[in-house]
Amino acid sequence: MKKGGILNPAICSLLAELGHMDELLIVDAAYPLPPDSHVIDLTLVPGIPRFLDVLRAVAEELVIESITIASEIHENSSRLYQEMLKIVGEIDVDEVPHHEFREQSLGVKGVIRTAEFTPYANVRILCGSAF
Repeated sequence: MKKGGILNPAICSLLAELGHMDELLIVDAAYPLPPDSHVIDLTLVPGIPRFLDVLRAVAEELVIESITIASEIHENSSRLYQEMLKIVGEIDVDEVPHHEFREQSLGVKGVIRTAEFTPYANVRILCGSAF
């Protein structure tokens, strides 16, 4: 048995498969899932698990080069945005309109769906390299 960190076997497997420049989505409960992506659905009841909890756990185990978010997050969920920045640290943050975010996310390697109901609680992570 694992001693700590992420215990979910599907997430552990997905993170282990990600390489440099692969992309991972962490999304809210309402996000339209890309049809050809590996999806891990964590929804239990509204708000469990929360988006920020999942992002925090992933950020502790994954090298993150940059993230992309929907620019609408500023008007609709500015508090969530500030918390996201605290979690990911000082990395490049790209902002695009939500419709572009969805289009650009079609080819991601994996998706983790949370039970978050906060608007625009979605992030596309570009994996970095540990070397």
